[in-house]
Amino acid sequence: MVKKSKDIRPLLTRRMDMWEAGLLAELLREAQRCDNQLQSSMSPMSNEQVQRTFNRLMLEGRVRSAVRLVTDRSSGGVLDPADEAHGKTGPLGKTVYDVLQEKHPAPRTPDPSAFLECNELPPLEQVNITSAHVEQVARRLFGSAGPSGTDSEQWRAFLLRYGNASARMREAIAASTRLHANEVVPWNAMRAFLARRGVALDKQPGVRPIGIGECRQRIEAKALALATGTDVQDVCGADQLCAGTKAGIEAAVHAMNELFNSEETEGILLVDASNAFNSISRSAALWNCRILWPRASRFLFNSYRGFAVIILKGTTPSNIHVILSREGTTQGCPLAMLMYAVGVQPLVTRLKDPEQHIQNWYADDSSCAGYLRRVRAWLCSLLEISPAYGYFAEPTKSVLIVKPQFLQEAQDLFSDFQVEVTLSSRFLGGCIGDEAGVQQFVSNKVASWVKSVEHLSDAAKAYPQAAYCAFTPSLSCEWSYIHRVVEGHEAEYAPLRDIIRQQFTPAVLGREVLEREHQLLALPAKFGGLAITDPTETAPGAHAVSKDATRTLTRSICSGQPVVINDHSRHCQLATSQASRIRDEQAGALSKDLLQDLPKTERRTLSRIVDGHASGWLTVLPLRQEGYDMSATQFRDQLAIRYGRQPNSLPSQCDGCGAPFTLQHGLDCHKGGLVKRGHNDLRDSDAKLADIAFGGVTIEPILIPEQDRNGRPMLQADWLARGVWEGNRSAFFDNRIVDADAPSYAKANLSWNATANKAAAAKKRKYKHAAEELRGSFTPLVCSTDAVLHREYSAYQKRLASCLAAKWEKPFSAMMAWVRVRTQFAIFSAVDMRLRGFRRRLMGLSVHDGAGVGIGH
Repeated sequence: MVKKSKDIRPLLTRRMDMWEAGLLAELLREAQRCDNQLQSSMSPMSNEQVQRTFNRLMLEGRVRSAVRLVTDRSSGGVLDPADEAHGKTGPLGKTVYDVLQEKHPAPRTPDPSAFLECNELPPLEQVNITSAHVEQVARRLFGSAGPSGTDSEQWRAFLLRYGNASARMREAIAASTRLHANEVVPWNAMRAFLARRGVALDKQPGVRPIGIGECRQRIEAKALALATGTDVQDVCGADQLCAGTKAGIEAAVHAMNELFNSEETEGILLVDASNAFNSISRSAALWNCRILWPRASRFLFNSYRGFAVIILKGTTPSNIHVILSREGTTQGCPLAMLMYAVGVQPLVTRLKDPEQHIQNWYADDSSCAGYLRRVRAWLCSLLEISPAYGYFAEPTKSVLIVKPQFLQEAQDLFSDFQVEVTLSSRFLGGCIGDEAGVQQFVSNKVASWVKSVEHLSDAAKAYPQAAYCAFTPSLSCEWSYIHRVVEGHEAEYAPLRDIIRQQFTPAVLGREVLEREHQLLALPAKFGGLAITDPTETAPGAHAVSKDATRTLTRSICSGQPVVINDHSRHCQLATSQASRIRDEQAGALSKDLLQDLPKTERRTLSRIVDGHASGWLTVLPLRQEGYDMSATQFRDQLAIRYGRQPNSLPSQCDGCGAPFTLQHGLDCHKGGLVKRGHNDLRDSDAKLADIAFGGVTIEPILIPEQDRNGRPMLQADWLARGVWEGNRSAFFDNRIVDADAPSYAKANLSWNATANKAAAAKKRKYKHAAEELRGSFTPLVCSTDAVLHREYSAYQKRLASCLAAKWEKPFSAMMAWVRVRTQFAIFSAVDMRLRGFRRRLMGLSVHDGAGVGIGH
């Protein structure tokens, strides 16, 4: 009941006095009483609630979480530590907390063989973490809050959105990271910093432990990985592919498929390990990191010299449990994967014998290919020596993929291990085995994606922009990966293609889509499409490019010979760049052919957009903080304009002049002042950007006063900035949004260049002479209603982006894209005002200057 500020202040004062007096137990009891009254119900969300939450997550930039939620692929939920745990065979007779305790074992006395021999330790180099590292990490920071309750979205705002204050904070985080990376810090100073918020997820069946660390600790660890991660890649090479090697997973799948198809391979054994990251010998891993990854060794020592606290909270305030991470890596540590890679590298090296077998490792997923008897000998060696390193293989969970003629022999050889023998199996997201098994694997994947697209299509009816932005950079990437690692089986993707065409695309556009349009919509946005590709057509090319790009690393895996990571990365970059260039050339040629087949009106509009590079708005996330979010009506209106169509649900009659309301009338009608208001919004957007780059911007500067000696009327430009083109000279600008498809332009068949030049010339006749008399310059900023810019507007944006790039030390290309997109959204806002705004004026109160206020009182 304490809700008013006058009641809250004394309550907070009393609690602070209790804190200072050391009455912590009383404070805790009071907090628990309050928390008991705030328990919320955990009823399942309705479909409408799921879609609203999906849209909110997309507006926050949390694409992965949004897609998992809307496609109904999220986890089975959070378990209470006091709940009874369940396994594959039913209840386990223990609580979830007991299972989590077992997954965090006590420290074991390490075996001396797990420690690398080293007569002279490598020197400890100073690691230089800068604010640029922190900034790059902050831009890609996602995830929930740790024990303190401050999540990644808040930290991104702290580090990126508050100018000089954010810059000072980035430098402070960089300094803290340098301290933790270059000096030994007492454990008492690190203990709270490394605390985790523990969550037990339902694996259905089973329990998955999750540790969510403090965002600041995640930022520091990721900054260190950014600065020193290449060291791990050089150490592990092709032996351990979880070190961040470019396209490492794809190379592993290609290599194992090549080995399986070779005559010298009878089978491939895929081994699973038990509780791998929590079980690896921490002492041995830290020592091996000191030798193999010295630049990160002090940071790792500071992070693992004690036992990190994992705090689990149940559904009731009193149900709070604490687990200590005493062995292996800590749940939620961003360096866990790299530390694990270095920790097991000595084990990988000991088992490596290219003359007998070929092995492949990705984190704790190990595999071995070759003759069956040699594979069995490798498994025996693994089971014998791996426990010393904290790697506990589970043969009963392992899979042996064999060719049909070796099926019986494999079952006999591996019967004592109880290994599952099969003709095909999933491997690192791909599939290895006979054609029937691979085909079934692809079919099952397609079936799950069809359901996902159905859910996303349902959400697209209410939130088309969020659904479109979830589809193109996220969901469609899932089958793009399968295209790259699984060859053939294009026909299996037909159901996915059909559901995209029949449900998703119409839901996004808000209209029926003709068959001939799908080929155009499959093109990249810059060529006039929407990048809603046909999965049956993209599969063959993607697989060929992936095999070519990973050729160097694949060859190394198959032969067991070392690889130079820089050579692999360079070849991979060249191959993907060349393939991208070829795709663009083909898409450009196809775009020209398809545009020629369009009706005249549609061809005129879309050709202008393609030639004017006005499609960047389709490639950004709908972030609310950036102003990139659009309502369903706004988004569909812009898509309709883009493809030369009338938007849906326009009014039948203009509320300003009474004429029949069409797209052209809405864009051109000056009644009600909507054209002027939209123009002013674009003016203000340009002026704000100019003020950031040049400073001293003035809105509506006067070029000619009312009392001009030549009798000319008063003249105002839209805005003024200094030092744009040269020195300290004034630069005057004036905006104009042109309807390039207005009947007069269309009837005369004027191109966009002719139309824009005509509008710019009119602006110059009006303003240029007056600006030059004031020893300044004048630049017309002319654009179309579909965000295509006149050449002088583009030239100004290049100048603006160049100044911002120099000021903020960013790449020019990135700043140019950012400026263009912001301008496009400002133009679309002005267009939306013309189409969906109200032109009818409200009746006044007959009180214009305040003189009549108070009459009758």
